[in-house]
Amino acid sequence: MSRISLDEIDNLPFWLNYFGCSYLNLYDEEEDVSVSELMGELCTQEVLEWWKTFTGWYDGVLDECDGYLDDPVFLEVPLTQGRTLRIELHPGDTLYYIDGKEIGSTGPHWKLRTIPYKELEELLPLERGWQLFLLLLPLASLGRGEALAAQQEIKTQMARCFGTDLCESVSKCIVSGLLEE
Repeated sequence: MSRISLDEIDNLPFWLNYFGCSYLNLYDEEEDVSVSELMGELCTQEVLEWWKTFTGWYDGVLDECDGYLDDPVFLEVPLTQGRTLRIELHPGDTLYYIDGKEIGSTGPHWKLRTIPYKELEELLPLERGWQLFLLLLPLASLGRGEALAAQQEIKTQMARCFGTDLCESVSKCIVSGLLEE
């Protein structure tokens, strides 16, 4: 497997693709727009090719192995309390593990809303906590009473990667999709 570091994902092509893939169906009804549409406006062919190379995508990967590789690119970082986060970035899915136990998936067999939003906020003071926050955000579960503050925090953290106009729209879509039903 190809292990990467947080330094290697500190770039616009990574975050554009990560947000575009992680929030495919999150939608802002009021604005009639989805996260993937908003991100798509910035995704050039070069940015998409970067992601394909990064994840090991090839023609036929979805047909041959449902988009899962035996040797995916992965990120492994320590969390608080001696725990370890591992994120596997497959061409057809992103799988999340803590201490070897799968906690989530954003692909076709999705497993979402597995982490209370407040736990993600607790990561922010850590070194590179903003990256951990954004990486785990697709798995967050958000209560209605947290929505306004969460949208502001998400927008603030996203601004490390994107322009403020995009952050406003995308954070609104994300919050609407993370709300507990």
